[in-house]
Amino acid sequence: MIPGPDTTFDRESATKLALYSFLILFLELALIRYIPAYVRVFGFYINLVLMATFLGMGVGLLNRQHAARLAWLGPAAFIVLLAMVKIFANVIVTSPPDQNEYLWSVLYEVSPTVKRIGITPVVGVLFSLAALVFLSLSALLGREFVKFRALTAYSLDIIGSLAGIAAFGALSILRAPPYVWFLSAILLWAVVALPQRRYALVLAASAVASAALARWTAGPLPEYWSPYYRINVLEQESRYAVNVNGSFHQYMLDFSDEAAAKHPYIRGVIQDYQRPFTLKPDIDTALVLGAGTGNDIVQLLARGVKYIDAVEIDPVIRDLGVQLHFQRPYDDPRVHSIIDDARAFLRKTSRKYDVIVFGTLDSQTLLSGMTSLRLDNYVYTKESFEAAKSRLKPDGLLVTYHMSPYRYIASKIYHLLDDTFNGPPAVNFDPDHRLFNYTFAAGTPNTIGRTQEVHPRITAPAVVPTDDWPYLYVRHHTIPRHYINVLLVVLVITALFMLAGARRQMKGGIDIPMFFMGTGFLLLETKSVTEMSLLFGSTWVVNMLVFASILVMILFANYVTAKQRDVDLNLLFGGLTASLLAAFMIPVRDLLWLNNMGQWILGGLMVALPIFFAAMIFAALLKSRPQPARALAYNLLGAVIGGVLEYSSMLFGVKALYLMALVAYLIVYLLARPRSAGAPSAGAESTAA
Repeated sequence: MIPGPDTTFDRESATKLALYSFLILFLELALIRYIPAYVRVFGFYINLVLMATFLGMGVGLLNRQHAARLAWLGPAAFIVLLAMVKIFANVIVTSPPDQNEYLWSVLYEVSPTVKRIGITPVVGVLFSLAALVFLSLSALLGREFVKFRALTAYSLDIIGSLAGIAAFGALSILRAPPYVWFLSAILLWAVVALPQRRYALVLAASAVASAALARWTAGPLPEYWSPYYRINVLEQESRYAVNVNGSFHQYMLDFSDEAAAKHPYIRGVIQDYQRPFTLKPDIDTALVLGAGTGNDIVQLLARGVKYIDAVEIDPVIRDLGVQLHFQRPYDDPRVHSIIDDARAFLRKTSRKYDVIVFGTLDSQTLLSGMTSLRLDNYVYTKESFEAAKSRLKPDGLLVTYHMSPYRYIASKIYHLLDDTFNGPPAVNFDPDHRLFNYTFAAGTPNTIGRTQEVHPRITAPAVVPTDDWPYLYVRHHTIPRHYINVLLVVLVITALFMLAGARRQMKGGIDIPMFFMGTGFLLLETKSVTEMSLLFGSTWVVNMLVFASILVMILFANYVTAKQRDVDLNLLFGGLTASLLAAFMIPVRDLLWLNNMGQWILGGLMVALPIFFAAMIFAALLKSRPQPARALAYNLLGAVIGGVLEYSSMLFGVKALYLMALVAYLIVYLLARPRSAGAPSAGAESTAA
């Protein structure tokens, strides 16, 4: 906190401001987890919750003078939002078929009487309702924001957000269900509103209603909440079906001789698993990436493997395997269970293996709410397969099991292995698939032997995924149509919110520099998440730490700027430009082979420097604004556009986000250069924006 020397620091208002920021960040993270857990297809547009947050906050800050009226909108919109999630959870939400991308969706037959609805109206309703929730909270935040100097208020905002990340992270560790999230958050909102008894009572009632709605939406099956999925387990004869976010994910199968003799399906699965190991009968050490509930481990143990590292990113799925799998593979002393991201483990381990298994790592959720990348995007890239090859013994074997609904997906994996091992892999395709339809086996020519003939469409040229373009499920460099449709809906809703909720405030002109600061920073933040995920893993813990680190960096930039009378914008923009160009030109793969200390130092600097310079520039501009709340509002609205532009990485590659951010910052520089960034701002706003 950085109170001005001539400002009386109002502790009550400071506490309220921080608590409203806490609630905004906490509810944003909660909705990012909750909505796609029940509205299946929405999971592939998950950064829409982030964009709805920015839209609501921007319009809310512009309407802070109406906070008393808008306050009532928040709890009502939240209840309606949860009710709509319940309604959409009981229909099939469809996305337009697109041959350029495959979306994992419902993989089992449903009754023809179940209603179907397109993704466009679903996105429109949920996006609008989420924006209304954050609009209400942000109007209340804005009422407190204007009572402090710009950087004091902004620092309180950041402190509250950091607390929100910590609180939601703690609930994730405890694996708390959604009704706990919502009950605790809305009750805290009620406590903040206590001086207004009627409003506080409405919020308390809303907290109970929200918890009841969340519990009702859950349905009759037991639910397990991991940091990535809503998980249900359905017991069937000789197997458990594991569903995530309402869709089938994997089976736990009974591989006993009795079950195999009784069930042809299980016999077929055993044959599928064992087929590639005929290429390498003697296996001492094995690594399983995506070990899941343990099926792959059982098959390796059956071959007498002496040492197995079993890597699984989701702790709840692993624990279900520990508790429920018929053969209890995780109890075997030869098995070493590791909760980590596959790429991160490949980089950390120094062990060499006879066999490395990619165990159907087909993700059904996204990396985080900041990006359109899926959890498995960085597993199926050229750099990932090269990392796996480096961990194989000279005569080692890499086995990839995969469910490839489109043949071009299998073709990409084929070419990835062909390029990595300088020779084509052995391929098996089973049209009557069970857990997977393709099996690939790659290694030295002596290991593979003569490769069988495969379908020419598998060997046909394909765009191979790389760490810069990690899109296994996208056919080529393009933005699939369904994303464009959804983003157009988002832009229309954003325009309507601006016209309906901020038209009067826009008469004074849009703060264009702050708007483009928001656009650039969202792109920069998104790229930072993906960069750090490559260096340190795609786990939820890493993502939480990255977000927290960015906020700490902003807080530090606020402190430094507040201590300086004048800020040299030319110097800051020069540093920002140089650091962005360096980050663009240095491939992340060049850092992956450094030791851990080198990765922390160079990787951290490559990510941190652009963020620090951008945060310093933002703090300087915010400090110079006579109406900082209005400036922050336009910054947040600009971030919505940054969220839209983020999808262009499917067309241009992820690194291009740095160049787009640079363009946004250059626009800011051209517009802000004549201004005096170091001029002191008013302690509070005397006029409405």
